[in-house]
Amino acid sequence: MLFTFTLIVVFLNVYTSDAAVFLWSNKKLQISPLRRFAEEEFLNLTRELDNPDVYYFRSPSRVSPGLKEVIEGYYSAYIPNGDIAVEEEIIDLSGDDVYDVETVREALDQANKSSNILSVVVIPHKVYKREVEYGTEEAPSEVKQPQPKGPVIYKAQNSKNELFALLYSSKPLLLRSNDSETYLGRTDPDMIIYDTRLNVNIAEGGRKITLRFSFSWLNGYWSLTSVKVTDTGSDKSYNLTTDEDISAPAHFSYHCNGVTAFSDADGVELQIYDLQVQVDSRNGKFGDANDCVSFTTAPIWSGLFVTTLLGIGLIVALTAIMDIKTMDKFDNYKTKNLSITISE
Repeated sequence: MLFTFTLIVVFLNVYTSDAAVFLWSNKKLQISPLRRFAEEEFLNLTRELDNPDVYYFRSPSRVSPGLKEVIEGYYSAYIPNGDIAVEEEIIDLSGDDVYDVETVREALDQANKSSNILSVVVIPHKVYKREVEYGTEEAPSEVKQPQPKGPVIYKAQNSKNELFALLYSSKPLLLRSNDSETYLGRTDPDMIIYDTRLNVNIAEGGRKITLRFSFSWLNGYWSLTSVKVTDTGSDKSYNLTTDEDISAPAHFSYHCNGVTAFSDADGVELQIYDLQVQVDSRNGKFGDANDCVSFTTAPIWSGLFVTTLLGIGLIVALTAIMDIKTMDKFDNYKTKNLSITISE
């Protein structure tokens, strides 16, 4: 009897990468999560989708669950073995649900005008150290919230005069008290109200913090005088003022580099970075800036003073040289010796 054996060899390809990729689009995405997804696969996907408008994001650890609301109605796919080297402009996410959802929503506002988009979130894989197991007495009482990143702008329109109030900071605002530090980043536009004051409501760590910026007018100039901070978490309110003269003419904005601080006698402080603010914008954009640095600064005055001293010295030297009188008679060995009187 003759036996025939058939040997079947199965090759199992296991792909690993340094990142994962989460995508969503208006068109259906046919991507296998078990296969590697790199540059070549991504280019092929864009061709299949007829070269869509691509929006790039980078998340530090995970995809925010709140993105489910933003991508509702889109086709989505998650590839754990995807790694795309993005050369175009990429938007960094912080890992905070509220901040990430607002960032993605703002970036995709213009996408509503397009019927063909592709959004990509690159999620680097991280190796975490094993956490120390705490007992009931040693466990930390609270989890530190991630610090938001990026510039912050608060904008609202007054329903009475239809003017806009705008406040910009190059980094999230820092609210500092004796026992805590809280970073205040972006918030939903519906949470910003402009009546006689600019009221900014920010949800942070399960509590709501309200900033009420007070403005005043005098002789055609507006000024930012104080800010009232209300914290629902601690049920406290703080009236903070500043020593800086934050003011500008009508329809001008105020700008100042560095840190602008509002504080009180109890040590509570609100820091704003590279502040630019305006209360009477007509089109929702900053007008010409009235900078906090005057035209003639201390270095300019020092330079002018030294230049003046050098100029005076040069004038005195030239005057002395011009007053020198040369002789009009010269001694000659062939003639009688010269005799010069005192008068000459």
